[in-house]
Amino acid sequence: MKGQHVLITGAAGGIGFSVARLFLEQGANVSLHYNRTFETLNSLLSQYADRCCALSVNATDEQAVVKGIEQSCTRFGLINVCIVNHATYVDDEKPIWEMSLEQWQRTLDVNLTSYFLYAREWCRQLIRLKPTGDISNLNANLIFIGSTAGKFGEANHIDYATSKGAIQSGFIKSLKNEIVHIIPNARCNVIAPGWTRTPMAVTAIEEGKHLKALRTTSLRKVAETEDVAQACLFFASNRTAGHLTGNVLMVHGGMEGRVLWSEKLE
Repeated sequence: MKGQHVLITGAAGGIGFSVARLFLEQGANVSLHYNRTFETLNSLLSQYADRCCALSVNATDEQAVVKGIEQSCTRFGLINVCIVNHATYVDDEKPIWEMSLEQWQRTLDVNLTSYFLYAREWCRQLIRLKPTGDISNLNANLIFIGSTAGKFGEANHIDYATSKGAIQSGFIKSLKNEIVHIIPNARCNVIAPGWTRTPMAVTAIEEGKHLKALRTTSLRKVAETEDVAQACLFFASNRTAGHLTGNVLMVHGGMEGRVLWSEKLE
């Protein structure tokens, strides 16, 4: 990854921070996009002051995303790898008949429409900044962070599951066939974690909310953020994943779904 420009959204969160740290350790120049809070990024900004920068970007604001991409390109040039990681998840469990239109729209704005904005602007900067001459070895790929909810669904969180499912199906399958018209070897893939030990998930894990999922999981453990980061590094390299595009890599320990009933049916 030495000399590669990697952009990471949601960089101040648990997964985003681990991804950023790993790519910086591998020699990349990293643009750290965050929403409001960035204190967790201070250690990276201090240790890798010459190879990373942090920008506050409201991912649901079209012009903010446009400006954020432009500022990152001004600092480190063409973005080789764009890892779209940010997301929102409403903790309160609400079946569809109790869910407000406001919640539904907000979740899709953050988890789906903003992914469209980042993907679009990444493509536009490729068109604008791609070098002349031989680009056959140019590393150009998008990585989206999905979820097991996008594969199995998640009762009482239909907004979240729908947003992730859209990314993991029609979105990625269409995009892979479009970006090759910009860069012939451009790639896009999805990493879909299951339960992951992030600061936001700690309370839910302590309350045992993950146990129903673990009852269908071969490895019977919660993923660490480093597990997701390593999967990102795998997809980001032309050496390790140069012939992989349009794929969804499930980082879920062999999960097969979620237990719905705790008791035996009579």
